[in-house]
Amino acid sequence: MKVDVMILGAGPAGLAVGAALSAAGRQSLVVDPADRTGGSIRTVREDGWTVETGPNTLQLEDESDLALLHGYGLGDEILEARSESAKRFILSRGRLHGLRPSPLSILTSGLLSPLGRLRLLAEPFIRRGGHAGETVAAFARRRFGAEAAARLMDPVVSGVHAGDPDRLDMSACFPSVHRLEAEHGSVILGLMRRGKNRRRIVGFRKGMQQLADAMAAVVARTGEIRTGWKAAKLRRDGQGWTARLIRNADGAEEEVRCDKVVITIPPWKWKEGPFDESLLGKLAPWTRCEAPPVTVVARGYDRPAVAHPLDGFGYLTPGEEGRRVLGCLFPSSALPGRAPEGKVLLCCFLGGSRQPAVARRDDAEIKGVVDRELAETLGVSGKPEREWIQRWEQAIPQYDHDQRRREACLDALESEEPSLRFHGAFRGGISLMQAMRGGEALGRRLAGAR
Repeated sequence: MKVDVMILGAGPAGLAVGAALSAAGRQSLVVDPADRTGGSIRTVREDGWTVETGPNTLQLEDESDLALLHGYGLGDEILEARSESAKRFILSRGRLHGLRPSPLSILTSGLLSPLGRLRLLAEPFIRRGGHAGETVAAFARRRFGAEAAARLMDPVVSGVHAGDPDRLDMSACFPSVHRLEAEHGSVILGLMRRGKNRRRIVGFRKGMQQLADAMAAVVARTGEIRTGWKAAKLRRDGQGWTARLIRNADGAEEEVRCDKVVITIPPWKWKEGPFDESLLGKLAPWTRCEAPPVTVVARGYDRPAVAHPLDGFGYLTPGEEGRRVLGCLFPSSALPGRAPEGKVLLCCFLGGSRQPAVARRDDAEIKGVVDRELAETLGVSGKPEREWIQRWEQAIPQYDHDQRRREACLDALESEEPSLRFHGAFRGGISLMQAMRGGEALGRRLAGAR
């Protein structure tokens, strides 16, 4: 079998590359050992419930992101999050503080003490500083003060990265915020000069799996997707690349030749992949890429069983609270069709880099933790009507102090071998939209390079 491009991994990153190649009339083969496409996208639809045990929504930055979704044929299937979901809650000192996306909301919420608010307001007068490799926590304390760092930045890091702000690299995790200081001398002034944030939060009528299915359908126009297959013995010769594909079900084998290879499988699976010792040696910095476990617990309740009005997107928990639940989303408040009439859907996250052992507790212990914390934070009474538990043993790559060195390693390898490319959440941004946006750009570049 001969194809233009072979893509290893049928998650959002790999599907985005394949879809862009297909749109340009190029042939690709997408290979994944899993029995389904979508990777971290997991949607459960049953009895009127639409439950995400992976990414819940997409954050669109501009019209080009929306155009990308339309290109997948999803224009009529996009659901924009309700306006009230712009409100986020942070759990601090035992109570939930509601915040809207404005500095005034932070200052009037009661989340920060009077001194903490004054220190935050002083941010425009803080001189540029920091150093290469500065952590998220150090940056936040330096710019915003210790209190804002602990009660604002810390829970964001837990919610987005499931990580420890004292270990993550600021410029790698939040490059746009990091640039605001460099370009404007102040994060707050930079945000004000940048103007109104036009970001939109969206989902899909049938859940996030609808996105993966739509991308796969575009790939299939000129290419092929093989789930339940793994690639072995990838090698380079004067004619291009060759790999042996092995079908999981019966061990059947097939040889594939291609001009280019794109690796979107995550680093923790590279040793199991098709690389020889020489290539693995060049990827050595990635052997220490951490991706802590996260367990997702989604629950459906009768509406009267939850005392909180659920008038927002969800809540996040700072590390100083000592809680086991990193955060809880309110999917049925954000998007229509997530729960049957008279019911509500909640989605909790546990584990991450600071509490990996919590994510690995057995189901009974996990349920007990969620019971206790939801009772205290949201006034939940009684047992859930429905429950779904999803365990991600290696969830989100951690952009720590070695991330720049790891990315430089891939830059050097790709420079040495232009027909080999690496793309995914392990590089250049962990969000689903970043993986799709970057995959589209990579696919276009590969389609134009003969």
